[in-house]
Amino acid sequence: MLIFCLFSCTKSSSLYDIVMSVTALDDSMPAGNIICYGQIYENSMSDDTLSEYLGLEGYPQFKDKIEQLAVYASVGGNYNELALLKLYRASDIADGVLFFERRIKAAKRVGIFESNVQNADNAYISVYGNVVVLYMMDDNEAVQSKVEKML
Repeated sequence: MLIFCLFSCTKSSSLYDIVMSVTALDDSMPAGNIICYGQIYENSMSDDTLSEYLGLEGYPQFKDKIEQLAVYASVGGNYNELALLKLYRASDIADGVLFFERRIKAAKRVGIFESNVQNADNAYISVYGNVVVLYMMDDNEAVQSKVEKML
């Protein structure tokens, strides 16, 4: 499986490492891209890319609440997406959940026109302390089990 890391990310136990382990090391996953954001990375995605992904128009200050973000998105077949968002404070979790709920709704809107967004109907969000996880995968439960072991 071919995985492209769009941005160089280093540090063990990072959200990037979790996403990489769960997706790149599983031959059953479709090929995809991993992008990351956060202060611990050597190279971060731009604020514009972060704002576009999370839909931060009207709430740009939310980016200052994000410690890390790692996203896997497939590049072919059924659309798969796994996103882990770590916030500095657990009190900001509700906002993180809200942005991922909007992400699911956006995927469903696109799904009306593109048949490869079937996983949006089965998408869900889980919270682990100050980490919010969006599951929009072919096998959400299997991926969730792997993520939980690593968090």
